[in-house]
Amino acid sequence: MNEFDTKIISYLEEKLNKIKDKNYLSLFNDVEKRFKPKGLITCFSYILKTKDDTGLLDATIREINKKKYFDVLPSLIDFILKPSKDNAFNNVKVLAIKTISNYKNKKAMNALLFCLDDKNSNYRVRLAAAEAIGKIGDKNAFEHLEKIVCDEDEKSTYVKESAVVALGMLGDNRAIDVFDAIMNTKQIFQEKFSALKERIIEAMSKLDISKNKKALDILKVSLMDESSQIRINTIEVLMNLNTKENYDLIYDRLKYDSDIEVKKNALIALCNLSDASILNEVIDGDYCIELKDFAREIIDEYEK
Repeated sequence: MNEFDTKIISYLEEKLNKIKDKNYLSLFNDVEKRFKPKGLITCFSYILKTKDDTGLLDATIREINKKKYFDVLPSLIDFILKPSKDNAFNNVKVLAIKTISNYKNKKAMNALLFCLDDKNSNYRVRLAAAEAIGKIGDKNAFEHLEKIVCDEDEKSTYVKESAVVALGMLGDNRAIDVFDAIMNTKQIFQEKFSALKERIIEAMSKLDISKNKKALDILKVSLMDESSQIRINTIEVLMNLNTKENYDLIYDRLKYDSDIEVKKNALIALCNLSDASILNEVIDGDYCIELKDFAREIIDEYEK
């Protein structure tokens, strides 16, 4: 550190020794008034590099997220590469990763990919890294995310789910081939696989799939999935595509699905795709009382 930096750090250490009730916000405000933003940046970087107090680190990272000074980004990147120590430290690393994602700067990608690939790391840190990669949107991360999703030795289903969502956030239609391969794989742990399929449908909603036959085939199959939540999620994706063929697919769920919640979501989607005439069709048609009442509730809301 140069002489100016030394003065800042000496002042910071003096204040830290005297601080009461962990009122770090007043500390940072004081430093900023005394040394301007450059001094505050120096304090942030110094704390990230040298301090282990998770309370102080948490407060520092939250303040960094408010200020978003670009010069602090390298220190944040170095910080997330530190070995995890305990749950409290992992919580702070997760916060740091989320803060990094708000910069949306590709300079952080290598560190984020390292955190994601590290199977010895806490799974919450890996989840945050996957989300940050998707948020930054660097398509060069596609292969890393694909590897995580397709890795049979990957023990964390949650990490796989986060990688799937990140693939969708990248907006790279190569993800459709990955999703298709997963959907056609026979899985032993059906309950966990169902959650993964939900994330796939969620990810597909973020891709341009209106003219992609393979993607539409995946959605057609998902409409018949044994999970009612997957059928509901699929209806929402098809509704947003807004085509005549998709209207007919959703209409079939309204008519023939065994789950009332799926029927309700199908009815809402059909209203959005056309007009309110479908509501009168349900009220006057051969449908269950609960669905008829639901259609009347929607009409009442429209009238209000």
